[in-house]
Amino acid sequence: MPGSFINKRKDLGMENKISKIAGKIFPVVAFAMSVYHLWQVMMPSIDPTKHMDIHLAFALSLVFLSAMIIKDDKHSGRTCLSQIASICFLIMALVSTAYIFVNFNALLNRAGRYTGMDTIIGFILILAVLEATRRTYGLLLPGLVVISLLYGHFGKYLPGIFHHAGYSWPRLIASVTTYLYGIFGTVLNVSATYIVLFMIFGGLLESSGAGQFFINIAIALGGKTRSGAAQAAVIGSGLVGSINGSAVANVASTGTFTIPMMKDRGYEPYYAGAIESVASTGGMIMPPVMGVGAFIMAGIIGVPYAKIALCALPAALMYYVTTGISVHMRALRCGFKPLPDEMIPDKKKLMKEDGLFFLPLLAIIILLISGTSVMRSAFLGCVILVICYIVKNSVRNPKFVLTRQFWGFLYNGLISGAKSAMTVAAACAAMGIVTQIFVMTGLAMNIVFFIKTLSGSVGLVALILTMAVTILFGMGVPTTAAYVLVASLAGSVLVELGFDKLAVHLFIYYYAALANITPPVASAALVASKIAKADYFKTSVTATRLGLPGFILPFMFVYHQELLLQGNIISIVAIVFSSFVGLFCMCACFEGFVFRKLNVIERILMAVCAVCGIWPGTKTDIICYVIFIVVIGGQYMQSRKLKRAVSGQR
Repeated sequence: MPGSFINKRKDLGMENKISKIAGKIFPVVAFAMSVYHLWQVMMPSIDPTKHMDIHLAFALSLVFLSAMIIKDDKHSGRTCLSQIASICFLIMALVSTAYIFVNFNALLNRAGRYTGMDTIIGFILILAVLEATRRTYGLLLPGLVVISLLYGHFGKYLPGIFHHAGYSWPRLIASVTTYLYGIFGTVLNVSATYIVLFMIFGGLLESSGAGQFFINIAIALGGKTRSGAAQAAVIGSGLVGSINGSAVANVASTGTFTIPMMKDRGYEPYYAGAIESVASTGGMIMPPVMGVGAFIMAGIIGVPYAKIALCALPAALMYYVTTGISVHMRALRCGFKPLPDEMIPDKKKLMKEDGLFFLPLLAIIILLISGTSVMRSAFLGCVILVICYIVKNSVRNPKFVLTRQFWGFLYNGLISGAKSAMTVAAACAAMGIVTQIFVMTGLAMNIVFFIKTLSGSVGLVALILTMAVTILFGMGVPTTAAYVLVASLAGSVLVELGFDKLAVHLFIYYYAALANITPPVASAALVASKIAKADYFKTSVTATRLGLPGFILPFMFVYHQELLLQGNIISIVAIVFSSFVGLFCMCACFEGFVFRKLNVIERILMAVCAVCGIWPGTKTDIICYVIFIVVIGGQYMQSRKLKRAVSGQR
């Protein structure tokens, strides 16, 4: 007994020592990662593949260093073993990426051939990537990678569309690593060039206090309405979510403030959680950043990022406007009161003190539209943000740039950005393996043929199949990873069936994002339900209902590209307007309220109006507008009569 106690004390001492050392190294490496990527934009002197290798080395190092840090007071023998394992994986990651960097020219010269050392190094790198994704995303994503590797080797034993000749283990491993494909493919390249810079920008925004400013401005804009608390969540989470790139992270950060505020105003806990999860998920589809998905899309389909963001704007605005309408109707129906005046910040004061924080976002949008590269736009956005932060604080202190606060802002912001980028890089490397094996084995083309056959070349059926597959993958892997996976499998099928390429990829990306609020997983709703202390299933079902316009919009813009601002101005305005009216009626039907409670017949008419509106056409538009005018006009007149009767009694 005394011996075991002594051994336990030694283990605890070792755990604390490793954690302390890792805790000191982690911020230094994270800071160095951000500085390196910013420097690479200013002085691009490294080969793109070498740059990806350095990016991956930084990311994997941060993942394993983070795993060594004890984040709570619970210690066990397992913690010590886990730390030792993390050290081993850290060494494996550094050795394998260093080998590729040092032997880069030799690997290029013997492209298509491999040595025994190449195989060993490739195997080590795959193990490091698998463990990094397991530690950041759980078992599902690395499990998918393992299944794809097994398929690449044992495919010759499988029947039907899954059959292929099979690859030997050495060739398979080299093909996804030292051949400089697979891990070092398009997906990791996007992470190393675009995503990391916007993660750094997001980290600097967070460190500057801009996140709280966006929430405050959202409260100031919508706080005086009866749905003020909910509108603050919708607007604030949309602003923050577009930048941070993760629906779950957005819920965890903004939800701790907005959900209690909504509950305090009268919203049921499950409904408050649903609002926050829907608003946070919408950030993934909201320009200008779109949760970094637009950058990967631009890299895959070769369409300029600025065009993708512009085309995606109308549908994203409809998503948020209809969400805002739903929560407002709920507030009116339940008789909620606006936020008290003391809780509503003064807009003029906010803009005077922190309005400068809008300038970096506007600058990025202007730069992208003007044709500046995404990398340089993100870099200049970071520079402008730093300048704005200096100007804001130098008014009170002319020597602000010499203070610890300024350098702390820079240091913490760069560390925060690298923290966000490390998990994305690990996922991108893992998905590079999967997509490369799909291409090598011919599975991608086989699945294309299978979907075409199963759908009978009927576009609507193919879209429904693609939607189901995307949501299924999106429930278990990150949004960007799910998008890449399905786009590589089903994207070409839909394009061959006559759908526009950009519309197809936005279609897939939407459902990859919406998987965050789709039961039975609904990861964003899960986190929101915990914060709200509400029933998870009720929260996720309500989130799906609130986010229903998001589930319908992809079908709408695939068939009517005017919603993506493609076509003549008259048709764009007509279809956008009729679609909005249809979605408005859908919200009214579900909430059962416009100016007063809807009766059964009015609800049915609103449902018919919604169906006609979301399927634009001359006949359907006429039906939609007639029903809309009759029902809404009747509601308005009756509510006016009721108000007069009440005021007359008084």
